[in-house]
Amino acid sequence: MRLIFLNVFLALSINVFGQDSKSSDTSFKLTDHIRNNFIKESTNKGRLDYWTSIKGHELEGEKIESDYYVSKGDAAIIKWAYDLTTSGVKDKTAIISLYEELKRRKISNNELSYIDYGYNKALRKH
Repeated sequence: MRLIFLNVFLALSINVFGQDSKSSDTSFKLTDHIRNNFIKESTNKGRLDYWTSIKGHELEGEKIESDYYVSKGDAAIIKWAYDLTTSGVKDKTAIISLYEELKRRKISNNELSYIDYGYNKALRKH
């Protein structure tokens, strides 16, 4: 009985006093300099450029989850939004604004839903 009590107490103390790395906030304010860096990294085969490698294949399918397929062009938007969010851009409005600046046009409803998907997926993982 003492052993069970000790194990339960130990498990509870780890949960209560242990540091949860997922709760640490890594977000930051999107300054003009940082915006420019993200735009630069999203073009010309930069770290966030998911579009150059799929040129001419944008409409081909890609598996995103077990039963979720999208075109490669749409998958690029999801991956881009996911990576921006995991990089610290936690403001979805800022991500949308960056996308519009990158594409030099207003975002469509479909693109907005793919940004939303990547954004939410990143928040759930981190």
